[in-house]
Amino acid sequence: MSANANAASAATTNNPERPLSGVRILAVENFVAGPFASMWLADAGAEVVKVESRDGGDFARSTTPVKSAADGSVQSLSFLRNNRNKKSVTLDLKHPEGKRIFTQLACEADIVLENLRPGVMDRLGIGYGALREHNPRLIYVAISGFGHEDVMPSPYTDYPAFDIIGQALSGLMYRPERQGDRPTYLGFSMTDLQGGILAAQGALLALYQRERTGLGKKVDISLYDASLVQNEISVAMYSAFHKPAPPGLHAVTAPFGTFRASDGYIVIAVLGDHIWQRFCHVIGMPALLEDARFQDGMARSANSDALNPHIDAWLATRTRAEAVEALREGGVPASAVNDIADVFVCPHVAARQMLMTLQDPAWGAVQVAGNPIKMSDTPEPEAGLPPRLGQHTDSVLGDWLHMNAQQLDALHASEVI
Repeated sequence: MSANANAASAATTNNPERPLSGVRILAVENFVAGPFASMWLADAGAEVVKVESRDGGDFARSTTPVKSAADGSVQSLSFLRNNRNKKSVTLDLKHPEGKRIFTQLACEADIVLENLRPGVMDRLGIGYGALREHNPRLIYVAISGFGHEDVMPSPYTDYPAFDIIGQALSGLMYRPERQGDRPTYLGFSMTDLQGGILAAQGALLALYQRERTGLGKKVDISLYDASLVQNEISVAMYSAFHKPAPPGLHAVTAPFGTFRASDGYIVIAVLGDHIWQRFCHVIGMPALLEDARFQDGMARSANSDALNPHIDAWLATRTRAEAVEALREGGVPASAVNDIADVFVCPHVAARQMLMTLQDPAWGAVQVAGNPIKMSDTPEPEAGLPPRLGQHTDSVLGDWLHMNAQQLDALHASEVI
C-alpha cells in the first residue's frame, strides 16, 4: 500500500473519543448536499462508506477544476471539498449481485444516506421500503429537490433540482441588494449546504430516538424546504404586512447592513432600541433619538434614506478600523467586511482552526473549510484525504460481510465491484 493510501486509511479509522464512533453509514451520493452531510458525520467519528459506480463514481470527481497527479490520476477540487475521512466502495447497483451486496451492507449499517432523484433507489429495489424489511433499525436519510412521496408528497417531486432552484423558489434571490429588478443568485451552494446540515441533524435525531424505540425511520429533506426556512423572516413579515421588504434591508431594523468608511466597507448591526441608543451616542448624534422617523426599528428601516446620510458623514472621516473600534467600544456590533483573502489571515479563523489543510497528490496543499462544531474533550477531525474511487472495496466487504479473497476475486471478475 502506498504512503498516501496508508494516510487515508489511518484518517478513516474510528477514533473512540469521537461522538459517532462505531456508527456505520452507507452513502449513495453525488455533488454537494449528500457528501456534505456524510462528511460532517465522518468528522464526528462515523465510518462513512461511499458507494459509487465503477465508471466514474460521484459526479463531483470529474467536475472542473481538475488536476492530474504524477501517477496520472485525476483529482477534482470540488471532490476535495466535501469528501474527507470517508471510504469508497465501487458496486454496480443495477446488477442483481450488486443489489444483494448493498442490501447485506445495509443490514450491517446504522444509516443509509442518499441524494439521488426520488424513486431511483426504489426502482433499484434498495429503497427504504425494501431495506427496512431486512433491517428494521436502519435509518434512511434522503435528500432531494422536493422530498419523497412516501413521507410527504409534493406536486414537484419529479422535477430535477440543483441548489439554485431552491434559492429561486424560496424567495431568497430577491433578498440581496441588486441593481434593477433582476434576482440575484447568492454565489455559493447555500441550499445544498443547508440541506446537508439538516440531513445530518435529521440522522442524529433518528439515532437518538432509535435508542428509545429500537426502530429506524426515514428522514426526508427537501432542498426547497431547506432554502425556505432560511427566508423565515420574509415569510413572517409578508404574512403580517402583505408586502415584501425592500431588497438588501433587514425587515425589522436599521441601520443593519453595509456602509462605506474612508478605506472600504464595514457592517453595522443595530437590533433593538438599546443598541440604537448606543449607536446614536457613538456617532455623536443623540438628537436622532428624538426624531419620530427613527422611533423604532421598522420606522428606521422605512426611513433609511433619511438616516443613512448621517451615518455616511460620520464614516467619511474614519477608516474601517477606526469606525469598528469606536462602535465596538460603544457596545454596537460591527466589523470590517472581509473578502475571502482576509479570511486566510483572520486571527479568529486561525485560533478556531477553521481552515483545514489537505495534502493532495494532484493539488498539493489545499485548504478547505474546517468543521465548526467544537466540543470539549474531543480533538479536531483529521484532515484525511477523500478516497480514491473504489479504494476500500475489498477491505469493507471483508470487514462488514466477511468475504474472503476468492469471493472478492469472483466479484471483480464479474464486474460487480
